[in-house]
Amino acid sequence: MASPTTVVTPVYPYLEVEFTIGAFRSPTVLAYIDTGFDGYLIVPAAQTAILGPPQFSAPWELGDGSVVQAQEYRGSVYVSGLAVTIPARITLLGDEYLLGRGIVDRLRVTFDHGQRLLVEP
Repeated sequence: MASPTTVVTPVYPYLEVEFTIGAFRSPTVLAYIDTGFDGYLIVPAAQTAILGPPQFSAPWELGDGSVVQAQEYRGSVYVSGLAVTIPARITLLGDEYLLGRGIVDRLRVTFDHGQRLLVEP
């Protein structure tokens, strides 16, 4: 049996991913792994012009307890370096790419002494 591919991320604790929504495929982006976020992928709200009208919107409770409406899409997340594509709910919110438990829970992720991130399918 072949050993699984392991990706060592270039910047800790970020993971290189691409995402698709319909025919749109993003360039590779660095997404911060947020183990306290139970969603899939947050994309900066400024990307609205590129992605087009949202497929739906939903209320989101933020860390400070406030609730905001966010634009949402159904798509997929591809983890760079792995042969893994994960169906995902992609949310436009804030100003940073965040990768949540909806993606991370489908991978083996090792936070290695606060220095590097090892990711396997």
